[in-house]
Amino acid sequence: MVIYDCWSSMTLHRHTLAALCPPLVVTTGRRERRKADIRSRLFRAALELFALRGFTATTVEDVTRAADVAKGTFFNYFPTKEHLLTAFGEMRLDILRTARSEVQLGKKPAREVLCRLLSALAAEPWETRAMARCLLANGLGGEPVASLAAKTMAEARHILSSIVTISQRRGEIRSDWSADDIAGLFQQLFFGTMYRWTLDPHLKLTRCLGTAFALFWAGVEARPGQFKRPQKRSS
Repeated sequence: MVIYDCWSSMTLHRHTLAALCPPLVVTTGRRERRKADIRSRLFRAALELFALRGFTATTVEDVTRAADVAKGTFFNYFPTKEHLLTAFGEMRLDILRTARSEVQLGKKPAREVLCRLLSALAAEPWETRAMARCLLANGLGGEPVASLAAKTMAEARHILSSIVTISQRRGEIRSDWSADDIAGLFQQLFFGTMYRWTLDPHLKLTRCLGTAFALFWAGVEARPGQFKRPQKRSS
């Protein structure tokens, strides 16, 4: 099937995120590069600790010690520990915005763009079970983390909905379902698959995502004449 051919050409690795998501800081001079490096070290150290200890149990001091920077330096880059998750959310939204731009250009079919999008969203740091469990659990945690997660989810759904709307106008995705509902289905597809994968050590992430996407596309793909409304009989 062409859906599986699309998926088989992809791999989930650490370079996927770097290729599709802009860096956290655009740099030019030596000072800017150093600032970007420190911010990246803090961010990476925090994600690793979140996966190991959980968000609540990880302190700012833990993060700065792991990143080998002074404790006060943290607040030059992130106002609070929660803002680390905000930065992570923005990185995922950038991946969605990149996919939307691809669809707007119209050079690649929606099927291919959405398939690669699912792969990119599951890339680093989601691709380790410990980190995926941490991110899924923190999104359901108390305030203010839950509010940040809900805000990111709403924005992600809005971007996905615009992708679907463009694809519906081009006849690639069925139009008898609302774009917002299909966008929500895509989100459920991603989080449900990731949740299942984290709980079963025998599952391969690429296979899980590939199968899930194939089923998703089979349900949303537009087929000529399949969803036409019945014509009224003449009296």
